[in-house]
Amino acid sequence: MKNMRYPMNNKQVLKNKLIYLEQALLEADFAMKQMALRIDEMQNKIDKHKESGDIKDLEQNNDLVIDLIKKRLDVGAKEYHQNIPIMPKDDITRDNFYEAVEESLDLSVYLAAYMLRLMEEKERREFEPTTADEYNEDEYNDSVARDLEDQEIERYAKEQISKDIKEVHVERSETKKESTT
Repeated sequence: MKNMRYPMNNKQVLKNKLIYLEQALLEADFAMKQMALRIDEMQNKIDKHKESGDIKDLEQNNDLVIDLIKKRLDVGAKEYHQNIPIMPKDDITRDNFYEAVEESLDLSVYLAAYMLRLMEEKERREFEPTTADEYNEDEYNDSVARDLEDQEIERYAKEQISKDIKEVHVERSETKKESTT
């Protein structure tokens, strides 16, 4: 069983940091490749626009918003197995206004939860070391405290052993005295 007093040593902490760093690098690499593809796609559209001079060849912000809404509508259509109802006869079990209010309330809850998370992370970071030197200083201080604690335990153990040895000597002396008399 691992000693619960010292859950991770420096080597384990560094190993965990390395694992997280490798994961972050892989994720960043993937994101960079996706961004490079998107940049190439956009550059092709810009080049096409330069050749034709037609504004329709450029992707507009409105088009991006419309695409996002279309994707959301597709998700809803898959979930409810139908398009969004407009008239009550389309689906008498759904009320768009009521659902919009519910979704707005959900949005408020999610945003508030996310805000609390950000605030907690910010507060936690204020007390975390921001440089390797500060981290190493904290680790050094922890190490010194553990060493002092270990020395105290060792000193106590030596005192106990000394006491036990003295008691054994006293008992032997008394036993010898009794046997000689």
